[in-house]
Amino acid sequence: MSLSAMCFRALRPAGIQLRSVSLVDIHQGTGERSGQLIRGQVKEFNGQVYIDVRRYFIPEDSRTKEFLPSKKGISLNVDQFEAVAAAIPQIREMIADEKRENGLH
Repeated sequence: MSLSAMCFRALRPAGIQLRSVSLVDIHQGTGERSGQLIRGQVKEFNGQVYIDVRRYFIPEDSRTKEFLPSKKGISLNVDQFEAVAAAIPQIREMIADEKRENGLH
């Protein structure tokens, strides 16, 4: 069992069921941030489905170079995730407007 799995089990209250359904690596850092990763997971927790987007990191003293979850992230239930997903086109427009106004790429 990996260290992160052992830590996660130690932190989970007794009797709470958690199952990771699937995961996807969204962004791997480069340069100074090469030891960072943003990972998305779909999890089942006490019969409910949650989407977790979290920053992972490799501890500086790590011998295994295994990514561990950080506190930086968000867990959304399905309704919250759907609301965020529906807002993505508007957010993209806002990003494009901001880039145009400030001459960014």
